[in-house]
Amino acid sequence: MDFNSILKLSLSVLKDWRIIFIAIFSITFMMISSYVVKYRKKPPRPKKQKVQKAPAAEPKPEQTEAKKEG
Repeated sequence: MDFNSILKLSLSVLKDWRIIFIAIFSITFMMISSYVVKYRKKPPRPKKQKVQKAPAAEPKPEQTEAKKEG
């Protein structure tokens, strides 16, 4: 076989719809499987706690009882 006939045969094989379909399917399958293997679920964002104004400072009941006894 000379170079021209090998080149024509190679091009006809590469232009075949079955080869193109299998190549696209294989690449897609490999990309999806790579994504599934590398997938990491993002950790949840910490929720911001609303800043509430503290009511007037009242002594705790434990402290008032201790003062009364002592």
